[in-house]
Amino acid sequence: MFSKSKKKPLETTSGIPALISPNTHVEGNITCEGELQIDGKVTGDLMVNVLIVGQHGVIVGNIKAHQVLIKGTVDGCIDADQVMLEETAKVHGDVLHDTLSIEAGALIEGKLAHKTEVTNITPISEHSSAQ
Repeated sequence: MFSKSKKKPLETTSGIPALISPNTHVEGNITCEGELQIDGKVTGDLMVNVLIVGQHGVIVGNIKAHQVLIKGTVDGCIDADQVMLEETAKVHGDVLHDTLSIEAGALIEGKLAHKTEVTNITPISEHSSAQ
């Protein structure tokens, strides 16, 4: 009778997300074990489980999270297992990730680095010489 729905890209640990609304500026570090959505401005470092930066949201600081969805602006480094950058995203800092999704139009000024070494990739020079 009930069918399983498709898995959402961001999983939350609690039913109610924390919200920093537009026209709100928070200064200081933030820790959140659940989901945090930022539509205002945060100046400080964030340590969260799930972070959503809205299209007009701004973070000036570093982010450590499990899952991150960026639609707005981040001036700082991101360290997350899953990073998704939508077309309106602007990231000025390095991104350390396990999985990374970047839509066309997103701006990144920094280095992209995978957290774990990928072992199943054959260098192009070895692949072409084997043929």
